[in-house]
Amino acid sequence: MAKKILIIRPQPDADRDVAFLRRYGVPALASPSMQRMHQTHEFPDLVNFSGIILTSRNAVEAITKLDKFNADTDSWAKLPVFVVGSATATAARDAGFSNIIRGAGGGAGLLATISCYFTEKIGKQDSGKSSYTNLPLLWPSGVEISFDLVAALATQGIAVQRLPVYQMIANDGLDPTITDKITEGAIAAVVAMSPRSAQIFRRNLDAVDKASSLEGMVLIAGSTAIVTAAGGGWQTVYTARQPRRSRLLAIAVLYHRHNKLSMSNGDYD
Repeated sequence: MAKKILIIRPQPDADRDVAFLRRYGVPALASPSMQRMHQTHEFPDLVNFSGIILTSRNAVEAITKLDKFNADTDSWAKLPVFVVGSATATAARDAGFSNIIRGAGGGAGLLATISCYFTEKIGKQDSGKSSYTNLPLLWPSGVEISFDLVAALATQGIAVQRLPVYQMIANDGLDPTITDKITEGAIAAVVAMSPRSAQIFRRNLDAVDKASSLEGMVLIAGSTAIVTAAGGGWQTVYTARQPRRSRLLAIAVLYHRHNKLSMSNGDYD
């Protein structure tokens, strides 16, 4: 029986990725390293911002549950919204945003996109063709962040107000079913899309004294930061050129097919 790909993202993303892999004939399991909790906060007034930054679907879901946001959705929808990845773009569109501008990769990939957008706006303002103001961008984010857009954009003269709207809480311990699969050597690879999820998975693995099992598992990571957080001991590490879900899952599909071919040729251990 083919070994399985383990997805350690939070729900519902983990089940979504498992379903995607299974559509391509890849056996997969979900073992979320974290769970999401919405934060209590006061959503600010629209007139104080020139745009919104959305770096996850979690942020979109958190703000769309707020009465203040829903009471003025039409006005919010007119603002430019800078997003990372197709999933966040789709969530923003479903929430009613219409002026969606997508960056390349993660938070760092938004820097050039946002800078170019406002450089063009400022240029039009100087020529009397724009009503652009120097209002800050609003960034509804998680409590923990892997890239500080506030500091990074400040160096380019763009102000950002960060508003933590959700928190990812670590799931301590592995599900017994997952532990059994690891013990059996039934996990071929682990897909990690954030440094924190990789770190939590490794900690939970150490807690059940299964760190040595990494010798038989491949890590498929979205960045070098994730590889560092996951620690050493893996059979092989594959790092995506860009931290996109589509790229990591594509690597998982290719890895599974390669292993399946090797097994059919008698080269599989």
